[in-house]
Amino acid sequence: MRVQRRTALHGAGIFLLWLVLAGLLSACAQDVPGPESYKDLDFEQPVTWPEHDVRTLELDNGVRLFLLENHELPLIDMQVTIRSGAIEVPKGKEGLADVAADAMRSGGSEEYPGRELNELLENRAAKMGFSFSLDSGSASLNCLKKDFPRLLPVFMDVLQNPRFPEGKIALAKQQLRTSISRRNDEQRDIALRKYKKLIYGSDSVYARVPQYKTVDAIEREDLVRFHDEAVRAENLYVGLVGDFDADKMRDRLRRAFSGVKADGRNELDFPRVDYRYESSVHLVDKPNVNQTYILMGHIGDLRRNPDYPELQVLNELLSGGFSGRLFQEIRTKRGLAYSVFGRYGCNVDYPGMFFVGVRTKSETTLEAIRAVRNELEAIRSDGVAPKEVRQAKERFLNSLVFNYDTPAKVLHRRMRYAYKGMDQDSFKELIQEVKGVDQEGVERVAREYLHPEKMRILLVGNKKALRDELSEMEGEVRELELSSGEEVSRQSGILR
Repeated sequence: MRVQRRTALHGAGIFLLWLVLAGLLSACAQDVPGPESYKDLDFEQPVTWPEHDVRTLELDNGVRLFLLENHELPLIDMQVTIRSGAIEVPKGKEGLADVAADAMRSGGSEEYPGRELNELLENRAAKMGFSFSLDSGSASLNCLKKDFPRLLPVFMDVLQNPRFPEGKIALAKQQLRTSISRRNDEQRDIALRKYKKLIYGSDSVYARVPQYKTVDAIEREDLVRFHDEAVRAENLYVGLVGDFDADKMRDRLRRAFSGVKADGRNELDFPRVDYRYESSVHLVDKPNVNQTYILMGHIGDLRRNPDYPELQVLNELLSGGFSGRLFQEIRTKRGLAYSVFGRYGCNVDYPGMFFVGVRTKSETTLEAIRAVRNELEAIRSDGVAPKEVRQAKERFLNSLVFNYDTPAKVLHRRMRYAYKGMDQDSFKELIQEVKGVDQEGVERVAREYLHPEKMRILLVGNKKALRDELSEMEGEVRELELSSGEEVSRQSGILR
């Protein structure tokens, strides 16, 4: 009986579904026929970018505030951008910024030492963190709205008065050593690290990485000095997004940050890159792999370059995921690669890098290199089709929505523009500039900025398996030495 009843219910469900589908088909049959292509779709309202009211204020001591109300959830997210970074670390102390950030959080302050700080945050499901990249630092606090008044003084105390206990410093240094010991596990990590040295120079601040000996050289006094030079009022950009009243929060933050010392603004020094366009091939031997990780390219450019919009469209046209020329030619048509990617980088403070990356079998390494070079040469000599340019522009503009899809991203981008000295409307300006890019502009920058005949090529793969491939390459192939704990800048020799 139970089986019969279940069968009856199942049959009734199918009958009801059939009725619904029949009704829908009947309604569609009586309507105007649909468009033949998605290009014929007519939307009643155009897509618009959301407007967000970011309130800004500069305190008397130089701290800059950025406030954005968002009452969707009872949360407050505070991000403090600090004008400092690894670029401020002296040579021979590489890794100091990482150790400083870890020890600040784990060590806490005199009033809130590490263990007590952890308990305080965990009991309120709150998060506090510190980090440093090459050109900036970050301090963050994320908590419930009701806990913010209690936790803001705690955050300020840890930010301004870290203990830097020797035990926590030792732990942070040991964790960094562990990271160093594992950084040759993946081909990708090796390739990116070595490629930066090829582009910027082995001793460049843009390519240096921590070594065992530089970590060992870090002393507590170095951390205290680095912190004191970083956490100054003129170096702080404070952003809050969440469930608060902007006027009341402004007064609260004024009271909290007015006590930060004002000892001057850091002027970060970004050295000039002395780059020469030249062709070269370099190999890092990784015996335990059966594929080659290839990076090939040259120096990129700066964000302020007037041709930046055209370069972004060119980048999308070449490397725009599954639709990019490189992916279509090298993977889809030729089946030479597991993955194909690329980027024409344009940084704000120093030149970015142009590279094309390919992961391929050892025995198809040379063929993949030639395919990339041929595709770059073709786009310079044969040009591009108007349809390609239109589609690349559409993909690029559509991808920008993910830069503005949350209030937090809106706030952080606004803070970044202020931090880098860019116009607050740079995002909207870029949209309009990209819309104005045409076929002629893309072809012009391809001829001017791409140099396929003068690329520096880096291979991370199995030297033994690559023997035949290397013997057929044009020019010298230089092997770069590699060890787990020490980057060796010298080249070990020429392979032939």
